[in-house]
Amino acid sequence: MLLSRDQKELILAVLKKENKRVLSGHKGPLLKKTIADFEQALRNEAINEKR
Repeated sequence: MLLSRDQKELILAVLKKENKRVLSGHKGPLLKKTIADFEQALRNEAINEKR
């Protein structure tokens, strides 16, 4: 997946907002895993930029 850092941050923000919605039909382990994956990808990019 070739997304810019800004795009990844935007997607992560939308996913987190969806996870907070009380009546969301998308809540569950897959959404939580996707959020965790995007957070890890952003952390990895931040570490790689420092090198």
